Amino acid sequence: MVHNLGKNIRRLRIERGITQEELADYIGVSYQAVSKWETDTTTPDISLLPRLAVFFGVRIDDIFGITNTDELERVDFILEHEALTEENFVYAKKVLDKILENNPTDVRALKTYVDLYLSRNQRDRLEARRMLRLAMESKSYDAEIFGLYRQVCGGDSSQYRSATEDFIHDCEPYINDAADETMCKLMLDALITVRSLDRAEDLLIRYSSKLSASTANIFRGDIELAKGNAGKAVVLWSSVDENDHQGQYEVGERFLRLCDFTRAEAAFNNSFAAAPPPRDLSAVYSLALMYEKCGDCKRAAESWQLILDVLRADWNITDGESVDWAKREMEKCLLSTRE
Repeated sequence: MVHNLGKNIRRLRIERGITQEELADYIGVSYQAVSKWETDTTTPDISLLPRLAVFFGVRIDDIFGITNTDELERVDFILEHEALTEENFVYAKKVLDKILENNPTDVRALKTYVDLYLSRNQRDRLEARRMLRLAMESKSYDAEIFGLYRQVCGGDSSQYRSATEDFIHDCEPYINDAADETMCKLMLDALITVRSLDRAEDLLIRYSSKLSASTANIFRGDIELAKGNAGKAVVLWSSVDENDHQGQYEVGERFLRLCDFTRAEAAFNNSFAAAPPPRDLSAVYSLALMYEKCGDCKRAAESWQLILDVLRADWNITDGESVDWAKREMEKCLLSTRE
């Protein structure tokens, strides 16, 4: 890039209709010095580059003739070899924003943007895990700490999902007499997800007193499904009390994953019917999305309307993104029914 410096200075000077003498006077050097720069006989002192950039109204990188490819290689080097400090993140984002502003479909820049955010996400998660380990070590048991740790390890904020060995390794020692149902569910789900089924069955036996009958059967069904016994899993899930609001929702989600839409529909309806006020709408959202997936736009629209009704009646919510989303989806479904 440096060998283009003189050519770029000459190009910028000519584009702006400026003589070598005018440039030399502004920078504070002789016109012979400018001539030597432009013929690559010498290069300007690095301390002069900011004044050159101001004079031409460009960035210093533009004087060097740095291309988008050069910029992306810099960012790639940062992501591969340097710590992603906040300063590095801001620099990389600025570079990528500039490239995408000129070409929104630059695939390499888009991929690098994703890598940048994934790297920052990983950095932030590692720091969060470090803080949570300190919290775990300072208290014998705190359900909220372990719930947060599950989320940091890749879990979803609204479901008991953790598919990482890290979660099991770090949290299993805390499964003791102080552990409650929440902690047992977190660990069972993690063990089943990584197919450590013997340990999951042992945990179910050891802590059966901490789990409701419905919860125990849900996880027994999960274990059977992981073993390849889908029929046994269906029997166990179907045994869950119809009046167990949360249990029926969990069962519905499991049937939905098996594409057993009839059983999933029944479970979601049971869940909503059993929900205490103010009614939880998780099951109705699942129904609406399931109906859309199945192409049943009429019932999907009815579910979105029910969501709007309950948001207003139970939660006193009449505007905001949750309402706007339901309205958009309902209108989309109604339009499909008219076509």
